[in-house]
Amino acid sequence: MQRRRRMQPREPRSRAQRAARACARSHHAADPRLPAVLHRRARVGRRHRMAGRLAHHRRRQGPHRGVSANRIGHAAGTPEAFRIAPRTMHYALRTMHSAPHTDEKGRNVLATTDISRRGFVKLGAFAAAAAAMSGSVGTNLVHVEPAVAAESGETQKIRTLCRACLNNCGMIAHVRDGKVIKLEGDPDDPMNKGAACVKGLAGIQALYNPNRIKYPMKRQGERGSNEWERISWEQAINEIADVMWEYYQKEGPKSLVCSTGGGGNPQFFSPARFLSVWGGGNFFEPGCAQCYLPRNHMEFCLNGTADTSLADGPVTEVYLPDCQTKTYVMWGVGPSYHGTGSTGRAVTELRNNGMKSVVIDPRLTPDAARADVWLAIRPGTDVALMLAWMRYIIDNKLWAQDFVREWTNLPFLVNEDTRLTYRASELDLGGEDEYVVWDQNTNSAKAMPYPFDDSLDPAMFAGEGKFFELPNGAKARTAFDHMWESCKDYTLEKAADICWLDADEIEQAINIYVEGCPNAGISLGVATDQARNSAQAAQGDAILDILMGCIRTPGAIVQNRPCYVEPCNYVVQPFGLHHPDHPLRMPEEEANARLGYTEHKGLGHWLASHIPTVLKAIETGEPYRPRIWIERSGNKLAMIGNATRFYNAMMTTDLNVHMYMHWTTTSVCLADYVLPTAEWLETNYAQDRLNTYGIRRATTQLYEAVDECMHWSWLAKALADRGHQRAIDSFDPEVAGKFYGTYWKTYEEYMDYVGYFVGSFYYGTEDWDWKTFEAQAPSEYQTIEEYANKSYDSHLLDDEENPGKPAGFNTTSKRCEPYFDGNILLGNTGAIDGSGSMEPAKDVFPLSDNYNPLPYYLEPHESPLTDTEYPYVLTQGRLPFFHHGTLRNTPYTREMYPYPETWINPETAKELGVETGDWLWLESRRGKTQGRARVTKSVAPKVIYQERYWNPELLDSDDPNRAWQVMNINLLTQNNDECPFNDVYGTYTLRGITIKITKADGAPEGVWMDPEDFTPWLPEPSENTGGGNAVYVA
Repeated sequence: MQRRRRMQPREPRSRAQRAARACARSHHAADPRLPAVLHRRARVGRRHRMAGRLAHHRRRQGPHRGVSANRIGHAAGTPEAFRIAPRTMHYALRTMHSAPHTDEKGRNVLATTDISRRGFVKLGAFAAAAAAMSGSVGTNLVHVEPAVAAESGETQKIRTLCRACLNNCGMIAHVRDGKVIKLEGDPDDPMNKGAACVKGLAGIQALYNPNRIKYPMKRQGERGSNEWERISWEQAINEIADVMWEYYQKEGPKSLVCSTGGGGNPQFFSPARFLSVWGGGNFFEPGCAQCYLPRNHMEFCLNGTADTSLADGPVTEVYLPDCQTKTYVMWGVGPSYHGTGSTGRAVTELRNNGMKSVVIDPRLTPDAARADVWLAIRPGTDVALMLAWMRYIIDNKLWAQDFVREWTNLPFLVNEDTRLTYRASELDLGGEDEYVVWDQNTNSAKAMPYPFDDSLDPAMFAGEGKFFELPNGAKARTAFDHMWESCKDYTLEKAADICWLDADEIEQAINIYVEGCPNAGISLGVATDQARNSAQAAQGDAILDILMGCIRTPGAIVQNRPCYVEPCNYVVQPFGLHHPDHPLRMPEEEANARLGYTEHKGLGHWLASHIPTVLKAIETGEPYRPRIWIERSGNKLAMIGNATRFYNAMMTTDLNVHMYMHWTTTSVCLADYVLPTAEWLETNYAQDRLNTYGIRRATTQLYEAVDECMHWSWLAKALADRGHQRAIDSFDPEVAGKFYGTYWKTYEEYMDYVGYFVGSFYYGTEDWDWKTFEAQAPSEYQTIEEYANKSYDSHLLDDEENPGKPAGFNTTSKRCEPYFDGNILLGNTGAIDGSGSMEPAKDVFPLSDNYNPLPYYLEPHESPLTDTEYPYVLTQGRLPFFHHGTLRNTPYTREMYPYPETWINPETAKELGVETGDWLWLESRRGKTQGRARVTKSVAPKVIYQERYWNPELLDSDDPNRAWQVMNINLLTQNNDECPFNDVYGTYTLRGITIKITKADGAPEGVWMDPEDFTPWLPEPSENTGGGNAVYVA
């Protein structure tokens, strides 16, 4: 056994998904403790929505630290201890192995993507973003002498798809002698059109990175000691399964926690799929309630169509050849940073062609710099600004009156006691599927049938302080009255005061938006998902587009397109996700016992648990203690709020397993076993690209790495061998069913399932396998005209389930529901879309409080308005070099951004005596960390920006924990009980916390900053081994 050392240069919405929402995730009996109206509402609403969703489903079914394995003193093939060789040895090995792949000047062509190393760096930190901003990628690249590969064989060009982020851009990989030597954007891809960003071009460096986890490794010595032994796949799987089976028999399925991450993981639901087979346990992801879930769930519930995320997939309008978007509001969205070659390029072209834009962001991003109006909002105050927009639009009668009157629930009368909209049956006015309006023609309450009764003239408002009197003597107001009540106090001046903005600029921004409607829209970004008003921000965003009729119109951001399995096309899905009676669906009792679920029932939309509640259970054993943690993503200690708490909790578990491509702090500091996972250039997968379906083809397979689907499959097989009945059933086609597929014993079986999935969902055939799919991919499954036009006014199309009626929207009322009383049902019953019913977990947690049908503003728990000890506001946000915690160990990306910049306004800098280049301490009530000052007007006074960071070069130091501590703002963020969570999703606060700043003596010891420092991370060529599939069969 030897201590592992690393190199150191210095001493340091789909058919199935939409059908699912009616019947998935909860199918329980009504709770006798709830009012009868909730049960009746749940039964009728659920039945109605289920029929609508299934019809929608059917309409869309037609065609249409990793060792480099430098062995020290042991015979080949023996599972002895390994360590990373010193820098000199690595340099010698790299030089020796790369000889056939250098040009006449000795340059390593594997370290390039058709431009030289110096040339690549000359592009600068913002070259790719600048290219996207210009609208012409090629003309903005700095010309350099291209690297020339040695002529040792024929070059094969493989069309594939990137996975450096969620954009999945089309790429062409140049492969020679089994090695990838060049990457470029695919000009035929309909979304990125040949553009490629820094993250994608870093794919070769990630693939051949000397820091790859290359073989299964087992910890020796104390956890965190960084001492490892190479073992076989067979030994790793069996030893892990032995521990799992032991705890399963002693404590049941609650003993297991599985997790993943959004960054770079195309199989987000693989852990949840495994837990459904396991029979219980908890699943979490650092994003989830802090990234996308609030928008993905809540916006769909209100508009019955889709969420507005530009980064995560549903917004496709901006890519259309004849896009008619007149105005685009990017609220916490920075496409030139998060998706330079795809979303950044598309938005830039639209802007160059005359589209107006408004950017609401604390930072002056490239998109903000080119916007018609930039509102530099105080972090954490977005909902206050949304309420002001709502008030202004309503007060000035700018809303789309015909659309709101006929296609929303705002005219419906609301029960003042329950806050639910009245059904006609409650007042003996009509059926259970009809609502109640106040008819101005007869001055009485009337049933409103679907879709609309032209003989009625529904009142939109009762008036300030007034009520309508109902037949039963009760008094009621409209849903629109309630909306006005929620926003009437938020004048432009009040919002300006709260948000640190100018009232005139707010008004200008609103009018630019309104002028473009209904051919306009708002995209809401991740920023609002990272504060305790996360659900309310998603409500506010959806309400604004509904008020303006920006739903399913040409140019609108919200469109009804069937081309993705949301979110982000995850082909591998949990058993029973869309089928409540599936035998491998997680049992009800175990699903209800998910930690934090009962309080924050919106988590059920992604089958997730609440991270702070999981940590509390590990810390206290209440209500039960998880014992085993299996993690499939990069670096939880850099990504999870209040990382110190997370570290302390996970150090107490009995078994930690890490599956990833590279050694990170999770591997070195927390893991007992590490399992090598394939890079995107080593995997096979499928991805929709507008009206076409694209393919990710494996270009090579290195070391003993495997696609993560095989990790879970092999563990399931090992458990089946030990007698775990559900695991046995997961390999039985009769039990698993064709829709979900069985678990796979070989990678070829998995690939064939992907082929079947694409064929059945998009091409109307169920006999495809992988070869069939690969032979024609990428290809169109409908024309671009069909793809675009299918959404426009689709609520007016015939409903196949109800001939003669329009299809409407995918909500309980079949109208948009800006007054989302389904939130009350969600809080009380757990119905994901507010229409079903379930019996809440008993004797575990109390019921949730009622969730509000309308958005409301909460001042951040830590507020600069009252906090004199920590007077500055910290925010974060993406950069073009990294996606979440990735690529901090690739030399080019780190050379361009070697340390986190602390953006600070000149006014604040003067107050603190800080200049550009100074090293700073940033401190909150939870911890402190460092950054380097950049004095800039790109942030407002008292607002501080710094992105998440970690330092792989410190993993090999005497204290590997410094790798996640020295420059990581997640030491400062919140996930403790004393900091309130969002009611619906349990969101903890990552942006808008208060901090104080002091000057530091210098940079953290041992961090790399100079270009030459990153030389040890240059790519190491490796032969195609076939990966772990070549050495292990379950």
